[in-house]
Amino acid sequence: MRHRRAAVRIATEARIREQEQKRLLCASGLLTLGGMLIIGRLFSLQVLQADQMREAARIRRERTRPLLARRGAILDRWGRPLAQTDFYYHLAIDPRSVRDPTAVARWLASGLGLPVGRLEAMIQEAQTRNARYLRIAAFIPQHRAEPFLQKYRKTPLHQRPALLMKEVIPARELPEGRLAAQVIGLTALEEDREQGNMLKPLCGVELTLNRQLQGVNGREEGEIAPGGLIIPETLEVRVPPVDGQSVRLTLDVAIQEAVEQALDELVQRHKPKGALALVLDPHTGEILALANRPTFDPNTRKGLERSMEPLRNRAITFLYEPGSTLKPITIAAALDRGIIRPTDRFACKNNFVINKKRIGCVVHGRGHGVQTPEAVIKNSCNVASAQIGLRMGLARLYDGIQRFHLLEPTGIELPAEWTGWTDPPDRIRYGRALREANLAFGQGIFVTPLALAAAYAVFANEGRWVQPHLLYGRSDLRTTQVLHPETARLILHALVRAVEEGTGTRARLPGYWIAGKTGTAQKAIPKHGYVRGKYIASFIGILPADNPRAVVMVLADEPQNGYYGGEVAAPTFRRIAQFLIWYWKIPASNRSNLSDKAIRWGNRA
Repeated sequence: MRHRRAAVRIATEARIREQEQKRLLCASGLLTLGGMLIIGRLFSLQVLQADQMREAARIRRERTRPLLARRGAILDRWGRPLAQTDFYYHLAIDPRSVRDPTAVARWLASGLGLPVGRLEAMIQEAQTRNARYLRIAAFIPQHRAEPFLQKYRKTPLHQRPALLMKEVIPARELPEGRLAAQVIGLTALEEDREQGNMLKPLCGVELTLNRQLQGVNGREEGEIAPGGLIIPETLEVRVPPVDGQSVRLTLDVAIQEAVEQALDELVQRHKPKGALALVLDPHTGEILALANRPTFDPNTRKGLERSMEPLRNRAITFLYEPGSTLKPITIAAALDRGIIRPTDRFACKNNFVINKKRIGCVVHGRGHGVQTPEAVIKNSCNVASAQIGLRMGLARLYDGIQRFHLLEPTGIELPAEWTGWTDPPDRIRYGRALREANLAFGQGIFVTPLALAAAYAVFANEGRWVQPHLLYGRSDLRTTQVLHPETARLILHALVRAVEEGTGTRARLPGYWIAGKTGTAQKAIPKHGYVRGKYIASFIGILPADNPRAVVMVLADEPQNGYYGGEVAAPTFRRIAQFLIWYWKIPASNRSNLSDKAIRWGNRA
C-alpha cells in the first residue's frame, strides 16, 4: 500500500513537472516571439524608417516662423505720411489646455478688456468641437498687447490659465483720414501662416506702385516654444525681412485739404451725383491735389457699406462730353494751322441750320451777333464755333484734338485709366457737316477730366503739353509742343476775357488775372444719346494768368439748384484759387503784365 502511494505520488510529480516544462516552453516561445517582434519593430523604426522618423521628429520639434516686412509708406511732396503700416496682434489660445473656462475667461478679460461672458462661451463652444485654436482677440495694438503678454510670460507655468499664442498682423493706417482716398487706394489683409501675413493692394497708388511698396517677408527656423516663439539657442536659419520702399507723391496735403473742403461746400449746396476737383502744375505736370465725391474713410471703410461708387476716381474713370470747355482747344488748333485768323468774323444769329438740324445760341432772344475767335471763347458761342468747325473739316478737327492728347491715356500712376474717344473721320459716312459743327463746340466727343485739364495746361505753358503724374521726381515724362507759343498766349488772353467779361465772372478775384472757361453740357451716354434734364457743370481755370502757377478744374455731375458751369463750378474754383494765392503768397497781378506777354489778336491778321 505504501509502495503504491509512493508510485502514485511519483507519477503525479512527473506529470506536474511535464506540464510545467510545457508551460515554460510555451512561455519561452512566446517571449522569444515577442522579443523577435520587438527587435523587428526596432529594426524597422531605427533602420528602415530612420530617415522618416527623424524627419517626423524634426517637424514636431522645429518650426518655420515668418518675419513680416513693413509695407512702404506713401508720402506727400513734403514727406508727410499719407499711408503707413503698423503691426497689430491676433491673440489665440488652445482650448484643450483650459480646465476651468470661467476662471480662464476672467483672467483673459481682465487683461484685454473683453466681456467675460462672451469669452467663456467661445471657450466652451471650441472645447465642444475639440478645436486646437481659438482666436480670442483680433487687431490688438502693440501698446495694449505687449503688457498683457509680459504679464503672461511672468506667470509660472502651472498657474497659466491656457496656452496663449500671438499672430502678428500688418495693417495700413492713413493719418489724414479720407484725404485723397481714391488716389491712395486700399489694401486688404492676406493671411498666410507659412509665408506670413501681407497687405494685398486693391486700388489706387497702392496697386500701381505695389512693386516699390511691397516688401518681402523673411523667416527663421528653429525649435518652437509654447506661444509660438523660436527658442534662440535652437535657431538654425534666419532670413531677415526686406521692408518696402516709401514712395513720394506730388500731392500737397495743405492744398489737398483746401480742395476737399471747397468740394464739400459744392456738394452741400448743389447735391450732385458726383464731383471732382484737381490742381495741376502746368509746367511740371505734377498733380498737387485731386479730390472726388462721394468719398469714404480708408481707415474704417465708412462710406463703402452700400456701394463701391466712392472708390471711383472720376478724374480718370469718367467719360463725358466737355461741351464749351472744348471750344478753346478747337479754336487754338484752327489758329495754329492758319485755318482762321484772329480778325476773322462769324455771324451768330437766332438760327443756324445744318442738314435740317438747328444749332441754337441765343442770348435774351437774340444771337451774339458778329463774333471774332476771341469773342467766341468769351461768350461761349455755339453758332460761331460750328462755323469754325465747318471751315476746319472733320479730318483737321480730329487731328487737332489728337494733338492735345485727349484721345489717349495720360499714363498717370493710377490703375484702370479710361481713354477719351470720338469716331474717327474715316468711319463717318453720313452727316459729316453736322459732326464737324458739333465737334467744334464739344459734342460727339468724350474725354476724361484729367486729360482735359492737362490740355488746358498747354495754354499756361507756352504751348507745351507735359504728362500729368503723381510720382514725385519722375524723369521719364512725355512732353510735346502742341501749339506755337504765340497761339497759346492768344488763347490765354481770350480765357482771361471769358472770366472778366464773359460766362466765368464768378471766378474773378480782385487784383488778379484769372483765365478760365465754363462748361455746361447736357449729359450724354455713349451710344444712347442725351439725357433730358441732366447736365455736367464744369470750370477750368488758370491762375494767375500773367504768371501761371496752377490749372484748377472743378466738375459736378448732375448738380441741383442750378446746373450752369458758371454758377456751380466757378465759385468752387474761386475758393480754391483764393487759398492757392494765400498759400503761395502770390503777389497781385500787374495789369500791364498780361498785355505785354500776350500777342494782340490783331497782330496776326
